[in-house]
Amino acid sequence: MATGENIVHANKEFLFTSESVTEGPAIEPFIYGSEEFETELRDEPHLAGEIGFLRSIARPGMNALDVGAHRGVTTVALAKSVGPAGHVYAFEPVPEYCDAARENLSRNRVKNAEIFELALGDRKERFRFHKRGGSSGIVQGEDEEILMVEATTVANFLAQRNVYRIDVRSMDCEGSELRVLQGAESLLQEQTPQIFCEIHHDYLESLGQSAGDVATYLEDLAYRVQPIFIEAPGTKPALDECSHIYARLSDQWTVIKELERKIRNLKGRMPAHSMQPSMLQEFEELEEQLQEAKKKVS
Repeated sequence: MATGENIVHANKEFLFTSESVTEGPAIEPFIYGSEEFETELRDEPHLAGEIGFLRSIARPGMNALDVGAHRGVTTVALAKSVGPAGHVYAFEPVPEYCDAARENLSRNRVKNAEIFELALGDRKERFRFHKRGGSSGIVQGEDEEILMVEATTVANFLAQRNVYRIDVRSMDCEGSELRVLQGAESLLQEQTPQIFCEIHHDYLESLGQSAGDVATYLEDLAYRVQPIFIEAPGTKPALDECSHIYARLSDQWTVIKELERKIRNLKGRMPAHSMQPSMLQEFEELEEQLQEAKKKVS
């Protein structure tokens, strides 16, 4: 096929940029918890570490985002962890991977998760996405396919789906980390989900960014950022050597956000023209607690 030739397949446009595109490894089906799956985890400490960490932070009843779902392993892990009272919204813009993820959700009888053939970023747009081997992202590489994919922001997606709470975000964006976070800034400020994010240092560097930039962005939103080396739990790698970061709101800001939530809920219950003395007292006490909490971080 000639360089730069466009074809349309299954309503998707593909632009091939080399005479021959190297095909990636087969996308394997799996049954979560099966003997074969557990053997795969033993053979792949990186994947095993990711699954173990997600299991440790996702709780029954939580809602989660899985950004960069690939074949759906982390999506299924999250779905199993949050249980039937929770829900997982997963995103995978590469049609081949998205189809595989949907098949694996069905194969594992997962009812509390959905896969969307979308990229996430800092705006709603259509842009080039690079697929190479078994990975994909916004960074150009060799022997690749270029796919034109649809993207939206986390904020837009949640508003359109009427999703009002996200507790956990798993991210494997291969260079899009800052874009995706910036498109979710209102979520990060209002709902403060936990964030588990793989860091691709080489892809970030090619975009003039670094793990430090990602950490600084989150710290400016009052998150506490912990670098992780996922294959060696318990170690404390430097930020420029980590495989992932884990970010959550600092303890004092968690208190502030909870007080603000209680005040919003109380205001929503207040009568239009009069207020019971007990409700007024509760409101004043919460406001006082909020001001004291804010003083501790100012």
